[in-house]
Amino acid sequence: MSCWRCTLLVSTAIPLASGLNLGPLSSAIQAYSHSLALHPIETKVATAAVLAVGGDALAQLRECEPYDTRRAASFVLFNSCYRGAFQHNAFPLIAKTFKGHALHNLLPSIPLNVCAAISCTAANQLVVVPVVYYPLFFAMTGAVQGLDFGASMRRAREKFLPLMKRSLVFWVPVQYVQFAYVAAEWQVPYICVWGLLWNVIVSVVAGRVECPVPVVQEERSLPAAAHASPAAEMRQWVEGVVRPTVQAMRRRKKGSDDDDALAEERRVRLLLERANGDAR
Repeated sequence: MSCWRCTLLVSTAIPLASGLNLGPLSSAIQAYSHSLALHPIETKVATAAVLAVGGDALAQLRECEPYDTRRAASFVLFNSCYRGAFQHNAFPLIAKTFKGHALHNLLPSIPLNVCAAISCTAANQLVVVPVVYYPLFFAMTGAVQGLDFGASMRRAREKFLPLMKRSLVFWVPVQYVQFAYVAAEWQVPYICVWGLLWNVIVSVVAGRVECPVPVVQEERSLPAAAHASPAAEMRQWVEGVVRPTVQAMRRRKKGSDDDDALAEERRVRLLLERANGDAR
């Protein structure tokens, strides 16, 4: 019952606050209501985006990791498109289509307006959410966070059922109050306010993409000298340093010092032969 009372409180507080004298807050609500009347879709998209940032930021505060801007951007993009733009057009269509007559014929003791609210809630939660909401959510947030199609599908299969269960528990009472008591022009802002809390839940459950740790092929990345024996390293040093030095000496002493150069060459050659013998 506490959940239902809370939803009723939020549903009535936002529209009624515009008519109360609450100082600066009342002026802000009146300005928002005026913007909602003049620019309904733009105002709803902006509201969804701002509250999406807030919800994801609250979720990231509990995580011991740096702030993930790509994750926040994915939630802003999704909520702007779905909660701000799509629901602006979807809610009137749902209310116009599902008027509760079928349910009222089955259960005539239930008032028609209650049957209508139940029918609209069921249509949105059991049809729109699994068919539109979650496919769009996993596709858009996965793309912004750098997942390919296959990775997004695996993420959707893993997270869908846990999120769907939480969605039904959380949104059924919220949306029943929406369709039963909230004026049509305030329904999207009302859902956006509740969406702030829902975004925290979604961010915690499916927000951060676990990127696979790249496998480093250490054996291929290390230089060959790191695997060589000490004798082989000595041979490489002799061949890379001593031999060019001897060749330079031979070029300089060619002529008058031929005998000395030949002796030095024999000494270095003997050193190379010893190094080769140690390597074997």
